[in-house]
Amino acid sequence: MPRGIHLGIPFESRISPDLERASVRHVAWPCSFGLLATEHARRRHIRANYPDLASRFQPNAVGDDLDLSVDQMTWFFVFDDLFDDLFDGPRGRPDSAQALVIAVREVLDRPPAPDAEPVVRSFADLWRRSRDGMSSAWQARASGHWRAYLAGHIEEALARQQALPLPAGRYLQMRTHTIGAQPVLDLAERVGHFEIPEQIFASERMTRMRLLAIEIVVIQNDIWSVEKEEQAGDVNNLLLILEQSRSRAEAVETACNMIRARLVRFLAAEHSLPALCEGLLPETRRAVDRYVVDGLRALIRGSYDWSELSGRYEPVQQVHQPHGCENLSS
Repeated sequence: MPRGIHLGIPFESRISPDLERASVRHVAWPCSFGLLATEHARRRHIRANYPDLASRFQPNAVGDDLDLSVDQMTWFFVFDDLFDDLFDGPRGRPDSAQALVIAVREVLDRPPAPDAEPVVRSFADLWRRSRDGMSSAWQARASGHWRAYLAGHIEEALARQQALPLPAGRYLQMRTHTIGAQPVLDLAERVGHFEIPEQIFASERMTRMRLLAIEIVVIQNDIWSVEKEEQAGDVNNLLLILEQSRSRAEAVETACNMIRARLVRFLAAEHSLPALCEGLLPETRRAVDRYVVDGLRALIRGSYDWSELSGRYEPVQQVHQPHGCENLSS
C-alpha cells in the first residue's frame, strides 16, 4: 500500500487526550455482542487501531462520548468486513446482502429480536446511544444518513456480482454513502453536545463542503486500500478504475490531484461561510464553526493520519497480547 504520500492537507493533526483509556476497553463492546468470534477476527481488529481513528475523527471527545465514537468505528468495519470476508460465499450475493441490510435498517424503527444477529443487536445499541439527547430533527436526519449508507451496500453487492468497473463519477457517488462519513459527521454533533441548524446544514455552501470532504476521504481510502482490494478481486476502487487508461503511478498521481483540487474548493467554500451565518445568534455561529472544525476538518485530516498508521490495509500478522474476549472486562 502507498505510504508517505503528502497531500498538503492544511488542517492540524488532532487526537483525543483520552485515547489510551478508550483503547484499553474498546474490544469489550464488540465482544459483548459476539462480533469478534474468532482469534483471527480479534487480532485483525486490534491491528487496525480503530480507537486511534475515532480519536482523530472526534478529537474533543472523552469518556463515554469517545467510547461511543470508538464503538461506531468498530461497528462500521465489522459490518464492512461481513461483505469482504463473505464475498465468495452466499453473503456476496445481492439478495443476501439485501436481507442483512434490511435486518439492520429495521433497528432504526424498532428494537431487534433478542436472537437477532450480533451485527444487528450491536447496531441497536449504537443507535440508541447515538440519538440520546438529540433533537427529533437531528434523529430524522441521522436516520436518513444511516439508511443511505445501508442501501449503498446493496448497490456495492450488485457491482461486485457484475465484476465490471463503474464509471469514476458513478463510483464516487456510491461511495459517498458507503464510506460512512455522514454518520461520523452526525456523531460529531452528538459527542460535541451541539447541533447545527437545519437551514445551515441544508444550505448549498455547507452541502458542497460536506460532499467535498466526503469525496476526499473516499479517494484517500482508495489510495491506501488498492492493493488489498485488488488481491480480493474487487474491481471497484478508484485507482483500479483509473488504471483502465493509465499506470498505477499515474493513477495515484491523478487521485492525489483530485484530492488537492477538492481541498482548494473546500477552503474557498469555508471562506464564504461567515456571510451565510450573518444574523445568527453567537451560540448558533459557534455550532457552525464546530461542525466545520470538529466535523469536516477532523474527518479529512483524521482519515489521512490514521491511514498512514493503521494496520487495516496490511497483511494480518502476529499481534502481541491480542486480548481475546475471554480475557476482557468492561
